[in-house]
Amino acid sequence: MRKHMKKILIALLALIVLCACVWRLRPHSLADIISVDESAIISLTCTANISGVSEDGTPFIDNYELQALTGDSKDFMAVVDLLNQSGYQQSFQNLLPWAITSVSSNGSSMNANIFLAWGNTEKETCFLTVYDDGKVVVSLGENNGFLVYHATDRSMLDQLVNYVQEHGTKTDK
Repeated sequence: MRKHMKKILIALLALIVLCACVWRLRPHSLADIISVDESAIISLTCTANISGVSEDGTPFIDNYELQALTGDSKDFMAVVDLLNQSGYQQSFQNLLPWAITSVSSNGSSMNANIFLAWGNTEKETCFLTVYDDGKVVVSLGENNGFLVYHATDRSMLDQLVNYVQEHGTKTDK
């Protein structure tokens, strides 16, 4: 009886580990992580931040932005297309029973912030931050805390930052 119970427990544990791995590694679409179909998005704002040390040893932070883009603009479609080119894998942090209230990215020298709106209330918004280590942090409307994902396409951030640099305006922030 004891051997039978031990085998059942090992099989159950293996099943739990397998389910957790499938949950973690299954990619989600942009629509899945923001909880709304991207065709419902009516406007967005995107910033790109690049930091580093210049050749003369001076630290710098460069900020670029694309402001208040609406669904009929070329820039709007380009940003949404870049976000759609990647899948997003859940982080085990999302399984914690408490809200994730802070997220950091080690040594991040580049990130992009995207604010999406599909209505006129705060509940109908989403804020995404994409870091150069592939981490994507999502804040949905009035929800407390964040959801953490990992981009399956690590080049997405580079392409997004390059696009915002080329088509946006440099800010003095």
